[in-house]
Amino acid sequence: MLHLYKEDLPPTLAGVLELERQEGIEQGIEQGIERGMKQIIVGLFEKGAEDEWIAEVAKLPVEKIREMRKKSK
Repeated sequence: MLHLYKEDLPPTLAGVLELERQEGIEQGIEQGIERGMKQIIVGLFEKGAEDEWIAEVAKLPVEKIREMRKKSK
């Protein structure tokens, strides 16, 4: 079985692997933030908040909020 360790790789390959790892972490964080924001917005729908107010607070276009409201029903 072949085991690769970062220290055993040429610097260029190790650098590429580290960059990919960092990009994966950043993508995961962005997806988590997006999911959390969607959950909050749906919660605001349930509490009766108006689309315009949600859009202002979330800094999103009101059309996006209306789309999300339709999908949440």
